[in-house]
Amino acid sequence: MRAPRHCDIVRAFRLLGTVDERVPGPGHGRVGELLETLARIVPAELLTLSVCDLSLGRRLVSAQPAGRLGLADLACFDRLMSGHPLVRYHLRHPHARVRRISDCLPLAQFHDSELFEAYYRPLGIDSAVLLPIGWQGDELRGIVLNRAHGDFTDGEAALLELLRHQVVAIYRQSVAMACAACAENLLRRLPDGERVGMVRLDPQLQVVDASGEGLFWLAELARDGTGGGTALSEPLRRWLRARLQALATAPNASIEPAMLKVRPGLRLAIRCLPLACGAGCTLLLERQRGDGLSAPPDDRSRPQGVATRLTARQTEILGWIAAGKTDACVGELLGVSKRTVQKHLQNIYRQLGVSNRTGAVMRALGR
Repeated sequence: MRAPRHCDIVRAFRLLGTVDERVPGPGHGRVGELLETLARIVPAELLTLSVCDLSLGRRLVSAQPAGRLGLADLACFDRLMSGHPLVRYHLRHPHARVRRISDCLPLAQFHDSELFEAYYRPLGIDSAVLLPIGWQGDELRGIVLNRAHGDFTDGEAALLELLRHQVVAIYRQSVAMACAACAENLLRRLPDGERVGMVRLDPQLQVVDASGEGLFWLAELARDGTGGGTALSEPLRRWLRARLQALATAPNASIEPAMLKVRPGLRLAIRCLPLACGAGCTLLLERQRGDGLSAPPDDRSRPQGVATRLTARQTEILGWIAAGKTDACVGELLGVSKRTVQKHLQNIYRQLGVSNRTGAVMRALGR
């Protein structure tokens, strides 16, 4: 097989390196950008991220350009999938490299097959090459490049093989980020009541986002002073660093909580859930009884009257103030102006009978 040119290799790796820059977020956007980038490296009329489940006889597919495959096309492929030369080859060779249809059988023979007549010819496709991502159970995952006129050259197949490990890494990173984003959204939908709270931290362990009572609980843990404008106490920061390091070396380790006593009658179970690609972590805080058993909140352990005196927006603003955020930063987080935040704070001071933000936070914490 002819080796690709050096200039083509350099250009290809540079293009792959820009996928994260163009689409920093998780989800299908990154996969679509990856497929578009591969089409710029090795020209193809249709690219698909395919997950072929052989046990069910079905294929899950994401196509570029989007909408190129109709329901009839998908059903036709599912019906003939078990006889596809690339599927059959990789079933026999689960650790195989990049493979063209023409590497499995002569193109003339492929063009005489039912698969070509029923599926590929209506799409205007003459040839295809599979960049395998790998097997997971009975599922074959891979990226398929389809060309309308002529076959892929030896140099193009060799170039795709050189890129395979980086492409697989980008794909797995995209999946991990999408799963992390999904998990975080689920955490945010947990009851905003008084038993569960969520706090998201950046890589420097600064508070980025929160829901529930997480901010107030962290602020109460740090009421003796933390420095640096953060709601995390130094012991909690040390535990988090150690936990993140342990999870980085053993990602499948169980997520054991830290049990922290906030005050008499209030203990918290804190779990650290790292985000993908070192983007920080999410803290899941769950209120516990003094004996360690989960329980509904005890109204006697809560500051009386504060929640009923403040509106939902005022409570949210006070939570961010407790986390050490400035007026301008709170405005950016909530999508309002700095002046609007300051007006809310003035109303909070008046309703709580205090004169400054420190007094408001302490009053909210029952101090």
